[in-house]
Amino acid sequence: MKGLKSLSLFLSILLIFFAVLIILTFFGNPISRLVAEVAANKYLKTHYTDLDLERDRVYYDFKDGSYVVRLQDKNSIDTNFNLRFNSFGKMKRDTYDERLFNTYRRYIDFLYDLGEEIAKDNGLDFEVWLRPDNDFDYKAHLTLDQDFDADNLPSKVKVDFKAYAEKPSLDDLMSGLKKVYEALKERNIAVKSYSGLVIPNDDKEEDGKAETWKNAISVNDVPEEVIVDGDMDALRRLFDEGNKILHK
Repeated sequence: MKGLKSLSLFLSILLIFFAVLIILTFFGNPISRLVAEVAANKYLKTHYTDLDLERDRVYYDFKDGSYVVRLQDKNSIDTNFNLRFNSFGKMKRDTYDERLFNTYRRYIDFLYDLGEEIAKDNGLDFEVWLRPDNDFDYKAHLTLDQDFDADNLPSKVKVDFKAYAEKPSLDDLMSGLKKVYEALKERNIAVKSYSGLVIPNDDKEEDGKAETWKNAISVNDVPEEVIVDGDMDALRRLFDEGNKILHK
């Protein structure tokens, strides 16, 4: 009986140990969190005193073991950044200088919404996405807190569409490309290239998403002139080249 009690006590202690270990792994050490809070207070007494900052409580990021303070300037939509400390309150990273990336993310979201708007306004029965051209240097062309205007975008865009058809064909791809081209031309939006994906109707789920893309056909980075000329031979070459890369 005594041995069973000892075993039970041991297992209880072991269970508590693992529970504490899990808590520390995912939520951090409350003492270290307090140390980070004190370190952040000290740091902000001499940094960013010109900003009207809101701040969250320190939280633990188990992915890199940092104790993080999130900050937001009330007068700037894009000036949100964080301070990261180790468990001893030593600064690991200050992301203030990276805040222009927040502007870039807003631009990406703006283009996403613009794609939806264009599809709706033109009565397109498929999805359209706009995204910045791959060569776009946001650090050189965006400014913090910038407002975006659909009639004066700061970059060329890449356009993608996703449609459904009974038996997807290159004709379906060209048809979709032409519709998207005309819609973007009407809005006078500068496009770097077009891409399309056509999925069989049989692979369409009730929510409009594709159950699988394995039976779909797609083409990437189609130049404008191929669409304007309706050049099916050029579209075929781009399609074949894409398949070669996909199946390497």
